[in-house]
Amino acid sequence: MINNTDITNSFIKAWCDLDIEAIMDHFTEDAVYANIPLGPPNVGKADIQAFIEGFLGGAKEVNFIVHNQLEGPDGMVMNERTDILDLATGRVELPVMGVFEFESGKIKAWRDYFDLSAFS
Repeated sequence: MINNTDITNSFIKAWCDLDIEAIMDHFTEDAVYANIPLGPPNVGKADIQAFIEGFLGGAKEVNFIVHNQLEGPDGMVMNERTDILDLATGRVELPVMGVFEFESGKIKAWRDYFDLSAFS
């Protein structure tokens, strides 16, 4: 049986493969994606896809290295990871705390917490 940890791992693989279609297949239609230090969340698949396409448009490589991950009794998944981003502007190693909530086997909410100064 697939659990939410498996779904999260599949989602991370889609990012590492730079596969926008596979990334988007993991979201509910009304999902919410928030990069906490970047302002208001992206709401709905179209808004999320536009953000991700803009972000990945300059990416040569993305690698999410998960250091710790847990799934709570309510199915929420939290992970501590380092996102290694090889972007047009340079390489960034970003410590991240991610929180994923699910509905019917899809990501309903995704929040990433990180220090924006890593991009300077």
